[in-house]
Amino acid sequence: MSRRRLGVLTVLLSMSLVVIHDLPASATTIAQEESSTLPGQELVLTDASFAASAMKVPVMNDRDDFSLTYYTPVQWPINPGSPISSYFGGRAAPCAGCSTNHHGVDFTPGAGVPVHAIADGVVVSMPIGGLGTQVVIKHVIDGQTVYSAYGHMQSGSATAVGTRVRMGDVVGRVGNTGMSSGTHLHLAIMVGDWNFIDPLPWMRAHVTEAWNG
Repeated sequence: MSRRRLGVLTVLLSMSLVVIHDLPASATTIAQEESSTLPGQELVLTDASFAASAMKVPVMNDRDDFSLTYYTPVQWPINPGSPISSYFGGRAAPCAGCSTNHHGVDFTPGAGVPVHAIADGVVVSMPIGGLGTQVVIKHVIDGQTVYSAYGHMQSGSATAVGTRVRMGDVVGRVGNTGMSSGTHLHLAIMVGDWNFIDPLPWMRAHVTEAWNG
């Protein structure tokens, strides 16, 4: 290559470098879209906004109702494993003057065994013929008026009328007073006034406390 041609090429290369150097910076980069600034947003929930919403779901603003179920503590008056000598209902009279329509159940745990109140209540005056020394207790059990009667107990062992008793309190002792053919506890249950029912299924359905006498 001649010196003249080499000189021309050198001049042309120098000119191209000057042109590139003088281009604005924006010509050598990709244009970027400016990010927009969004104003602050807030969500206000009102009854009006719920009603105006095109997509609604049921919203409950009332508390659910709830209730507590209470039960009355009930226990057996004596050891429930005690022998039974006579059940509720019709029977042959076991003694002169004894009933043929038995209004309770007779347990034979032994003379002098403590008899316990089946539930909280008050001792009332409700004499039941033939039961000798007896105690009748008025209770409110699971919202219902119930009477429990304990008959043929030892003389002088009965808790006085008007006494407020708690479940498990001793109200007398097993005896042989009144129309009786032997030592036993006569247990009767009345739902309402003088409405005798079979004590065994009622007790089995209502006893809540384990026997610990």
